[in-house]
Amino acid sequence: MKKGVIKKFSVILNIILLSGILFFFYRYYHTIKSKFFPENLTAIQEAKLKDQNDIATDFYDASNFKIIGQLPNTKNYERLPLSSKNKVRKPVWGLSKNSAGISIRFSSNSSIIKIRWKLKDNRNPSNMTPITAKGLDLYAYNDNDWKFVGVAKPNGTNKNEALVIQGMETINREYLLNLPLYDGIDLLEIGIDKNARISNPKKEIIDTFRPIIFYGTSITQGASASRPGLTYSALIKRRLNKDVINLGFSGNGWFEKEIIEYAMTSNPSLIILDCTPNSSADVIRKNLPKTINYINSIDNKTPIILIESVIRDFAFFKKDDKSIFGTKSFIKEQNKALKETYDNISKTNKNVFYIRSENLIGKDNEATIDGTHFNDLGHYRAYELIKEEIEKITLYSGI
Repeated sequence: MKKGVIKKFSVILNIILLSGILFFFYRYYHTIKSKFFPENLTAIQEAKLKDQNDIATDFYDASNFKIIGQLPNTKNYERLPLSSKNKVRKPVWGLSKNSAGISIRFSSNSSIIKIRWKLKDNRNPSNMTPITAKGLDLYAYNDNDWKFVGVAKPNGTNKNEALVIQGMETINREYLLNLPLYDGIDLLEIGIDKNARISNPKKEIIDTFRPIIFYGTSITQGASASRPGLTYSALIKRRLNKDVINLGFSGNGWFEKEIIEYAMTSNPSLIILDCTPNSSADVIRKNLPKTINYINSIDNKTPIILIESVIRDFAFFKKDDKSIFGTKSFIKEQNKALKETYDNISKTNKNVFYIRSENLIGKDNEATIDGTHFNDLGHYRAYELIKEEIEKITLYSGI
């Protein structure tokens, strides 16, 4: 009888011991899994995001602060005035509602920056990041330079709210907030700590008198930098601390005088015409002389830079035919028409300058996202070449 009891007790003890061992390995497994497996990190990240959203925040309408990168008499965050609606082509008018190149300047001592915004269309272009098309990025002025702070990531709907940064020292900083490149904004708010201050910029930093005008194509509008602050025109704005107005219209940069008529209302210090990739040779010969003549009729001292089209990466492999858009011969005809126009105009106008395409984005075929539109590398290389040309002009024109 005693042996039976002892045996039963031994079995129960072994079961308890085995259960303990199994429980230990179960807990150990989940500890290791939570540490190394990304799917469990999602829950942690969601919890952190909830904590971030619980931070006490006051939101302020961004239109109350300094808006730069816009023509005169335009609505908030749009690029052409209402008066242009029936004077420019319909596609141009539609694209003018994209907020490309428009920025908000403000000062704050907040430890956090949040952005709340409502998109017009919630577009999803296939050849660019959501942050580029419909998100925002933020810079702060530090050590005499604009430093990247973070991004406001869109959530896939028209109404968005994003935490850009938290945990900063509560000292006053000058900020530059760049708006989406391929969507429009109906509402934009900046969120800060409840006890913090926000105001118009306390330091000008970016000179807004006589801005630089960029008029061009989808590349000018921003395709396909990874975020709004990395386009060649945005880089020019920050590095030269000069206001830049982006009049890039995707697929619709045609050297049209009607666009320049509105551009000239800003009294520009420099005009950069980068429409060649969208314009056939015939369109260049027809439109460009009229556009330059109009600029000269308003101010014959305004410097003008003409930029050739790069050879698209895929053009090196396609069957060549100068009648087909995008082939090597077609692009060479575009650039030939541009150069002929430049040669004729420069005989009497010494304020027109020319940038060839050979070294615009390099020769390694690594500077586009899809064979046409510049990636970050392409935009940076173009910025370097354009900036060099601007600095040459500045030496004697004082823009």
